[in-house]
Formats: sequence, C-alpha cells, structure tokens
Amino acid sequence: MKCYLKGAFAALGLLTGAGTAQAAIFTIDFTTAGTFSGTAPSNPSRTTVFATATFADQTDGSVTLKMNVFNNLPTGAFVNDWYFNVAQAPLTGITFVSGIEATGNNPIPVENGKDAFKADGTGGKFDFAFHFTTSNPGELAQGSQSVYKLTGAGITADSFNALSVSNNSSGYVSALHVQALGNNGGTDSIWVSGEGSSPSTEIPEPGTLALLGLGLLGIATARRQKR
Repeated sequence: MKCYLKGAFAALGLLTGAGTAQAAIFTIDFTTAGTFSGTAPSNPSRTTVFATATFADQTDGSVTLKMNVFNNLPTGAFVNDWYFNVAQAPLTGITFVSGIEATGNNPIPVENGKDAFKADGTGGKFDFAFHFTTSNPGELAQGSQSVYKLTGAGITADSFNALSVSNNSSGYVSALHVQALGNNGGTDSIWVSGEGSSPSTEIPEPGTLALLGLGLLGIATARRQKR
C-alpha cells in the first residue's frame, strides 16, 4: 500500500503548490476619529468602526466592493456619498450587484474618472464615487450594504489602496459623507476619511480549497486500504 500513500502525498504536494493562487482582500475602516469636515458626534465613539469598505479579488479578474454600514450608526443617520481611489484609474466598469443601489444625483449616481471628484473640505479629488439617495426607500443607513463589481485592466484588491489628490500632505484612501446626525437635532453632517485597517490579506480561492480537500481525502482512503 506504500504506493497508494506515495501517490496521495505527491498529489497533495502538487495541490499545495497550486494553492499559491490566492485572492487578495483590502478593507477600509471608518470611525469618527477620521472626521475632516463637520463636528464629530459623541455617538458613535471615536474608536467605534461604523462602516467598512471591502475589496475582494474574483476569479474572472474583477474586484467586488462591499460597502457596509453597521447598526451602531445612530437611527436616522445615513451615508450619502462614498469616494474611492484606484491605481489604474479610470475603471472600465462599475456594475451594481446587490443591496442598496446608488441612485442619488450628485450629479449622477456613480461617477468614474481620474482625480476628478472632490470630497468636502480637505478631502481632495478621488477617482470614483457613489451617491445614495437622501430619502427612503434607498438610504444607505444602519444595517445596510451595497455591493458593486469593479472591472479594469490589471486591477486587484490592492489597487484600491491609493490616495486622493489632496491639499493636505497625505491624501485619503477613501472618504464618506454621513448625514442626519444628532448633534443639531438630526441635521448635522460630517465627512470622514477611512483607513486600511490592516495590510491586504490573502485567502485561498474556492477551487484551491476543493483541490486540497481531495488530496486529504486521497490520503485518508489510502490509509484505510492499508488497514
């Protein structure tokens, strides 16, 4: 039965090598500590992440963007505008997938260019932006998600770890506009910059996981036959 084991281990070795094909993920966190225009409210606190934007590689060469607003954003508040950058601007396509669709008119729901769209104050100029409606249905409020498919030559999740062209010394990787906060009877708004919470991480692609599982199954089968 040694030949079975040798074959199984050899197959597993090949599969492990194949597992080097991986998908990158880049996540941007937003807290009120990043407020660069307007007065940050006490709720949520400066250390509480109330929104994230996550970019993930797909097997067809596209990147999926998930914009999430958490339940800790105060009731009634919502994200009106969300700005991003990409190293290979402009993108060739921005396609709605699921959740809340950007349907605002600032001046159009989704803008795509290169260093073309200015966030408020020192926010600088970004490459693409989403504008959500300011009334229900359609607000990107607490507990909401908006998912888009992004396409462009050679883009990966890492491509979106890029800074805006700004008047300040560093620029921002992303910025969003929150409206209807409670500082002034629910009429306040703030602009918040986001930060990549960690370096881009890599996860095995689904096909790699399936192949690895088959390799382990082969080893288990060989051991049963040996008995």
